Amino acid sequence: MFISPVSILRTSHRCINRIVSHQTFCPFRRITLTTESSFGNTRAVLIAWSLRYPLASKGSSRMLHDVKDIGNSSGEFVEKGGEKKVYKISEDVQSIETSALPKINVRPNIIVTKWEILMNRCGLPVDKTAPKEDQNTQKRKRSTVLAMFFVAGSTFCGLLYFCLYYGWMKIDEDSTYTGILAPYYRIKEACRSWRNFVVEPSRDKLLPDPLKPPYWQPKYTIVIELKNVLVAPEWSYKMGNRVKKRPAVDYLLDVIGYPNFEVVIYTSETALNANPIVEALDSKQKIMYKLYRDCCKYMNGVYVKDLSKLNRDLSKVIYIDFDPESFRFNPENVLRLPKWNGTLDDTALVDLAELLKTIHLSDVDDVRPTLQYYSQFDDPLKEFRERATRVAELEKKLHQIESEKEAFVASVKKYQGRLFGFRRHE
Repeated sequence: MFISPVSILRTSHRCINRIVSHQTFCPFRRITLTTESSFGNTRAVLIAWSLRYPLASKGSSRMLHDVKDIGNSSGEFVEKGGEKKVYKISEDVQSIETSALPKINVRPNIIVTKWEILMNRCGLPVDKTAPKEDQNTQKRKRSTVLAMFFVAGSTFCGLLYFCLYYGWMKIDEDSTYTGILAPYYRIKEACRSWRNFVVEPSRDKLLPDPLKPPYWQPKYTIVIELKNVLVAPEWSYKMGNRVKKRPAVDYLLDVIGYPNFEVVIYTSETALNANPIVEALDSKQKIMYKLYRDCCKYMNGVYVKDLSKLNRDLSKVIYIDFDPESFRFNPENVLRLPKWNGTLDDTALVDLAELLKTIHLSDVDDVRPTLQYYSQFDDPLKEFRERATRVAELEKKLHQIESEKEAFVASVKKYQGRLFGFRRHE
């Protein structure tokens, strides 16, 4: 006789099916093995249902690790737990007795029965006599329908709770909503507040009030995007996800940092992702404020920056970004740069620092005309660099002309003095 775990599982499955179908069954055969141990002859009983046998010497039961080829003269079983022992039928087992357990009468499972009746009435039966593939198909269909009903019921209950909670009569000191339609208006107001929570910025004033004396408040405010302006995301098979730092970022922050400008990072990235990057970039604490995704307005799948909520004079605000969709509210305050994709030979931030330094030294009252002029070019920094080169060449020529003029005037005065006898003044 051969007993294996697979046969035990199959037998238990048949037993459960018989329980469900209210049949009487005989679950397993009991095998009694008489073995010899240090305590003398010990009767050990193995019941295939639980794979356990009681030891007469210790009065407890142990789990069998494996059962192989139990017959009249061969086979073995191994204990699981404690010290493993292998008993061979031909050497250690003195006798084998096999007998059938008495039949067990099992009462019908009322819960399972009623559930099957309910599923049959709902048109979701599972035919036990059908092939296994058909049964699996019927079970999947039943599970899908039940899941759909569960989701629909949960959604309905959630909406019902929302309406009851927000439409219920509350203490209204201002008597804003009265009459029969008061619950409707309360629910409408609650929906509007939830929508604003997702769409609108988290607060009306994104920045605190400007610093008061004796503290120094910079005249200009620079608002700059983080992604694809100062850093760029990068992914590779070897290193995974990384963030690449743009060349000359440290130089830019040294030039525009406090006290020259009020620097604000305003990005559409979440604080969880962006804050560690900003902290790593700003080792000298040049950035005064940081604004993240919760401070943006969500419109048509894009996070838009609203500079009017910065609590600053817009004539002194310079916003630097590459995406036209993100500054649709204040295009006159934007210096649009080309998108940086991670190239390491880039020198745009050096030109940007020189441009901002020029604005700072010029001390203009309104920066918007300057920004609008440079924003009309595809690459405003390249245009600024070319203009700066032309201005430098022009200044060099003017300086050369002035030098030549001074040299000519000096020579004329020299000969004029010699001509009229003023040599003593040489």
